[in-house]
Amino acid sequence: MCACLLALASPLRAQTAPPADIVVVRIQDYRTSAVLFITRGEGKTERVAIDSKGLSLDKNMTAVSEGYFKVIENLYREGYALQNSSSISFQGDGGVTTYLFIKNH
Repeated sequence: MCACLLALASPLRAQTAPPADIVVVRIQDYRTSAVLFITRGEGKTERVAIDSKGLSLDKNMTAVSEGYFKVIENLYREGYALQNSSSISFQGDGGVTTYLFIKNH
């Protein structure tokens, strides 16, 4: 009986898979530019600015899209897969899109 109570009083240890590597990419879109924040953990954030001021709308979209492509392609090459995304629009002032990439061990 005592052993049963002791077992019940002990904290449960969850059986979990090895932790996944996580990368969060937040993109702040503006009319003629974008800023990407690539976070691989606390204190490990890279900032990538894509500026296409002065370009036509077509060239602007091309420049920003190619910037996104480089970042996302690099994550896929590292073995990350897109897990989730969400976005928020700010009327007349761009928006923020967040992507969650994971790499399982």
